[in-house]
Amino acid sequence: MAWLAVAQPGEAAVPRAPAALGAKLDPSLLPFALSSGDSASVWICFRDKSPGGPAAEALALNAARAALTPRALARRLRAHVSPLVDAADLPVPSEYLDALRSLGLRPIAVSRWLNRAAVRVTPGDLEPVAGLPFVSAIAPVRLTRVVPPRASGAEVSRSSPSSTRTEGRRASGDQVLSPPLVPSTQSGLAWLQLAQIGATALHDSGYAGSGRLIVLFDDGFNFHDRHDALRNVIIAPGLVRDFVDGDTTVTDTTQLASFEHGTWTFGCIAGYEPGVYLGSAYRADFALARSEVETRETPVEMLYWSQAAEWADSLGADVISSSVGYNRFDSPWPSLGPADLDGHTSEVSRAAEIAASKGILVVNSVGNDGEGPLPRLVAPADVNGDSLIAAGAVDSFGVVTSFSSRGPTSDGRIKPDLMARGEAAWVVSGSGVPDGFLLADGTSFSAPLIAGLAACLLEARPAWTPTEVIRALRETASSCCGPDDVYGWGIPNGAAALAWTPGPPAPELPPTGYVEVAIQSPNPFEPRSAPLEVRFGLGPHFTESQTGRLRVFDGSGRLVRELYSGTLACGRWHVAQWSGDDAQGRSAPSGIYFVNLYAAGRTQTVRLALLR
Repeated sequence: MAWLAVAQPGEAAVPRAPAALGAKLDPSLLPFALSSGDSASVWICFRDKSPGGPAAEALALNAARAALTPRALARRLRAHVSPLVDAADLPVPSEYLDALRSLGLRPIAVSRWLNRAAVRVTPGDLEPVAGLPFVSAIAPVRLTRVVPPRASGAEVSRSSPSSTRTEGRRASGDQVLSPPLVPSTQSGLAWLQLAQIGATALHDSGYAGSGRLIVLFDDGFNFHDRHDALRNVIIAPGLVRDFVDGDTTVTDTTQLASFEHGTWTFGCIAGYEPGVYLGSAYRADFALARSEVETRETPVEMLYWSQAAEWADSLGADVISSSVGYNRFDSPWPSLGPADLDGHTSEVSRAAEIAASKGILVVNSVGNDGEGPLPRLVAPADVNGDSLIAAGAVDSFGVVTSFSSRGPTSDGRIKPDLMARGEAAWVVSGSGVPDGFLLADGTSFSAPLIAGLAACLLEARPAWTPTEVIRALRETASSCCGPDDVYGWGIPNGAAALAWTPGPPAPELPPTGYVEVAIQSPNPFEPRSAPLEVRFGLGPHFTESQTGRLRVFDGSGRLVRELYSGTLACGRWHVAQWSGDDAQGRSAPSGIYFVNLYAAGRTQTVRLALLR
């Protein structure tokens, strides 16, 4: 590659890329282009999909509409997708892919929606690729990771009555028959997590997702066909794909520690063992996509999510349930910064937006970074809430967990959207124990619970679009009158959502900043050791100071002590202390307390355990 050396008098020469390459190369790839290193995965972005011109594009669009499966066409019609097909539905021109192959570059993934191909290149490959007239840009492929579970309990076995062991889905020819409806009192271990979101009310009303196709994205589904609660879930032919290995097997029983996360999430939505365990949409149809590798992180993994979404669209999926997310990555790959989480910038968020535009209701875990540094939100949970439900985690009492990620998005939109059980959630075993269940923590389990609830509503209200289902869930949830960046719109209520009446959408809250409060002392807190130290302040997007109040409440919601009332300056952390007493100086008893910060219509609360 012929690089130019440019310098001002008295300065060292700085290498610059040839003009053709410099105009198309993402700046973050410049160090790689200047190196003599090995190779890297990059996106080759194409300028169009119609090398034959407008007439050829019109013919291609007609062919794309004719190629829609009956299920995909029916979903788009129900969702009022207009136009039914567009350029995103057209395949990447074969001429462009053949040209890459002629340069010795083999496409390892192709994105129809984003009109580009991923290839492995050396620095010397970049200039010839940039010289192709139909190439518009060369961009890096970012890294991905699974939203990790937080195990909170040992596996237990729970036997069911022998009379229920044979109940479940049955295949009749090519048709998969839904299992019988059962009273919600037969939910067994899952009763509390289903009742908390009102899924039991929908089940008792006769809706458990029948006729709706849900596609799960995860890292593997080991032994799902051996567990008593899942072994009768028949996956129809063609509805299993491994985008990592490029085959149709989503299990690997030689990898016992890295292929079970998907089985855990699958059970939350599909489990069917009456009297022992039920999922939130146990009568739905299911497809399984392995889109992640838990044991390592590689630059190509983010492609797999997008490929899985395109595949789900082609199947006619009604719902995507995704328990993976992306923000901070291992060196040397650049992480997503807060500014990238605007719902449009990251590749995976763009893919999720397109999936929603095709009439798919997407539910994604909001992330397990509530206790970590910014950014706490993961992509694609940053996608606009009328297109995607970002699922956060609460405990059995409806209190947000410390690990559940907080919003807002970089452009000030509220996240998460809805909350469900993510602490001590009952999940099925993925270890091969047929009657094993375990307790696990993570927003990974909130997502399938809410995705199943949405599928039940899609069954109950077939005339509703996915956007209307999301509105029904948000506008009837526990915090619908005061959504914030901790609870979002709160815990959904299936019965109230079922009774919701479509109307004009409520006005969006103005994009503003968020408030932050964090416990700096050990938690549980022992007053005899040292005062509790609380750090609090205004987050990004505030342009001027605000009046705020920092208060402590007990477990029943009674005010115990006001720690601060006054002006909060932009860009500055404030610190308050609490000695464990009330406003009259009396020692507060041992128990659970909540430290709440309120400013400019925003609020954040953290939970605190006080020990005497």
